[in-house]
Amino acid sequence: MSNQVVGLLSLARAIAQVNHNQVSGTLIVRQGQIHWRLEFHQGKLVCTTGSDHRVRRWRRALMGQQIEPAELTTGQPPTSYDPWEYALLSRAVMAGRLDSGKAEQVLAALTLEALTQIATDTAIRVTWEARSNRLLDCAAVGSGLHLPGDRLQQLLKDARDLSQLLPSDRPAQAWIDRGLSLDAGIELDDSRQHTTLSLQPLFNGRRTFWDLALKLNQSPAMTARMLGYFFRQQLLTFQVLPDLEFHPMLSSTGSAAGSATPATKAEPPLVVCIDDSMVVLQRLERIVTQAGYRFCGMRDSVQALTQLIELKPDLILLDVVMPVVNGYEICAQIRRVKALEHTPIVILTGHDGTIDRVRAKLARASEFLSKVSDSGRILATLERHLPSHNSTRPHPPHPDPSLSGRTANGQDQGAGFNLNSSPSAFKSALA
Repeated sequence: MSNQVVGLLSLARAIAQVNHNQVSGTLIVRQGQIHWRLEFHQGKLVCTTGSDHRVRRWRRALMGQQIEPAELTTGQPPTSYDPWEYALLSRAVMAGRLDSGKAEQVLAALTLEALTQIATDTAIRVTWEARSNRLLDCAAVGSGLHLPGDRLQQLLKDARDLSQLLPSDRPAQAWIDRGLSLDAGIELDDSRQHTTLSLQPLFNGRRTFWDLALKLNQSPAMTARMLGYFFRQQLLTFQVLPDLEFHPMLSSTGSAAGSATPATKAEPPLVVCIDDSMVVLQRLERIVTQAGYRFCGMRDSVQALTQLIELKPDLILLDVVMPVVNGYEICAQIRRVKALEHTPIVILTGHDGTIDRVRAKLARASEFLSKVSDSGRILATLERHLPSHNSTRPHPPHPDPSLSGRTANGQDQGAGFNLNSSPSAFKSALA
């Protein structure tokens, strides 16, 4: 087997195990000083991020689909989720501002870059991390945004093929994210010298391999073939490029721009709102997040209870009138769950009659609030039931017993996560 796909095969084994067990969490791939995070929800890949050039990679993925960053936000920073890339995409999909097909293409572009760099490294370390912050899972359920299994298998094949087109004597991680320049000082015959000089504006030291592919509107494979000549003639020089500036709109609570790992400090209280109206969810999110709380909106009342058990919110806002099952019934179901029996539940309604208040009390709701209440009254309600920011408790981790082990260099270090005996669905993509 070629050394250029050893790293990718190790990762494919891990992906196959996650997919087989349908678990939620993160595959962390350490590649020297660089580390990648592949986020999964119930075995499906929902986002890929890296510690280096994270903003550059994001901007390239958007430009490839002709998406303006302003299209992804309504003006409020996505403080609730990390990774912020998925926060922006999933919210834009749920709000109807972005086509889900385009969003999937963005996820694919982010993933291909990561897989290509991983493929050329034989010394990667892959570990599994069960997710303690379930907000990403909430966003995945709400938007349905993920990379289908067959698409991920194709990306593994594309990364394998691309890695084999790249120069075998120079590790991709040492140059692929660096600015490329042409060294015009090398003597060539007249015809080639003229061609080289004409390309110098393109190879200006500020574009990486990926930027060139985007600029030329060519596939990465075609771009790799074009660069083959310049590599063989040793015409290329490489410049270290900093990441692009991180826009404040993308800031997530406790996370730095280039960081791929969430902060470990205690998180603000989590408010979950269950309402089938996107307009109501967006209004409440704006009020709640501006006050410094985390927010998660759910539109599917049928799946709400399962998600609440995973999220363990600090407060629940619950609409009364919803399809299939109403708010009073959901409230009664929540109270039968031991982990949620003392969680404050505020019933939201467009009516304010005595009968409605009695029904809310019988369902053991904590409070009754009109949907048309102003932001001041809503915030006062939150403050009555939530602990102060200075005394917030972090949500405890939820380790998954089926993936309790850690892996290093593709070796199992715990039961249930043996990469060498994992299902063959994704390994076969590299056959």
